[in-house]
Amino acid sequence: MPFLISHHGTYWFQIRVPNCLNNRYGRFIRQNLQTSERALAQQLAYQLASTWLNRFSIERQDVLIETPLAIADISFYSDQNHTQPIAETQKRSNSISSTDSSVTGSMDNLLAYWRKLHPECSPSTYGQFASVVKEFRKLIKKAPNDLVRTDISAFRDHLFTSGLAPATVAKKISFIGTMLQTAFDAGFIQQNVARGMRIPKKKVQSVRRRAFSTDELITIFTSSIYNGNKRFSSVGEAAIWVPRLALVTGARLEEICQLKATDLTEDASYGPLMRISDEGKKQRIKTNSSRRTIPLHSMLIDAGFLGYVKKIEQKGHEWLFPELEPNLHGKRGAEFGRWFARYLRSPKGCHIIDRRVVFHSFRHTFKTLCREAGISEEIHDALTGHVGTTVGRNYGHVPLSALVDGVSRIKFPIQLAKTVTEKGEK
Repeated sequence: MPFLISHHGTYWFQIRVPNCLNNRYGRFIRQNLQTSERALAQQLAYQLASTWLNRFSIERQDVLIETPLAIADISFYSDQNHTQPIAETQKRSNSISSTDSSVTGSMDNLLAYWRKLHPECSPSTYGQFASVVKEFRKLIKKAPNDLVRTDISAFRDHLFTSGLAPATVAKKISFIGTMLQTAFDAGFIQQNVARGMRIPKKKVQSVRRRAFSTDELITIFTSSIYNGNKRFSSVGEAAIWVPRLALVTGARLEEICQLKATDLTEDASYGPLMRISDEGKKQRIKTNSSRRTIPLHSMLIDAGFLGYVKKIEQKGHEWLFPELEPNLHGKRGAEFGRWFARYLRSPKGCHIIDRRVVFHSFRHTFKTLCREAGISEEIHDALTGHVGTTVGRNYGHVPLSALVDGVSRIKFPIQLAKTVTEKGEK
């Protein structure tokens, strides 16, 4: 049957688009019929084919094609042993846009529907989706079921004209495509016109992040906040301990900033441990592999970190860094990230102006030091919460004893000075 293709045991509907309409829909219309039963798939495919053939016929007139859909074209699209009455075809055409208007009446409605289906979505991710929708509907004033492919390409070109990087453009187009795919999967629209939209690559590669050099680490950890008792009101004690934790654990900024006091424990067999999870209220992780327990290096302990943890516990604070307030999206590391970026570049701070190094460079540094210590990829991936690349890595788990051994083998190129946590305390 011309309209059916099989992919991994599931039938898909496929129909070729007339050349004059390629700019709207692409070369082919494809839709997952979500069934492995051929008889049912045939019935669904015939219905979709009837709808699309009639739509093509109407829209060819819109683009000023002189002749209507030729009989030769119909014979290519349709099954010779199956014909649809003209009245039935027209009836299906009239119902092509009869979708749930509460979902596809506007892009805002579609966004709300997508959010309803993804309650686990973080506030920051939803905020990004909402921002893209707002930008999209300012330029493209159409309901989702009225969109054509040229609308998506127009939005793409608008983003490039605004000076955005290809990666940013691709991300915004993917947001639109994700929401349209949700409506398509639910049967509210006939096609995801954003699917497969190509984003031209930038000729000059973006600046790539790198690890800190030894000199840069010395500059950071001997700067003003580490050689005295200077504090910054906006981030408090986090200025001292967050970069140090990043250096000795390779953890992400938000993973560290959202730590609770109870996430730091001391095991009789394995020593001080730091747990990263999404078990606590308002704690989030990037991926499933991000849930992990990290043994703390002796250099951090010698610098007085456990004394700081004890002080936080004695004061009854829930969060390890109570001065860090969450932003509108619930991220506790947002303000710290801005502060550290300023401190890293400022002449009064570290005065490191190479744009290739940022806070995330601590994570690059940790991975580099793990490799220098001869630690296996499996171990340092478990320490940093990276996903393994082989099937076998998905079986079993890495014993905590192996992680402790791995951390003990890391040789840092600097020493962290003992820190005064409060006046008169060490």
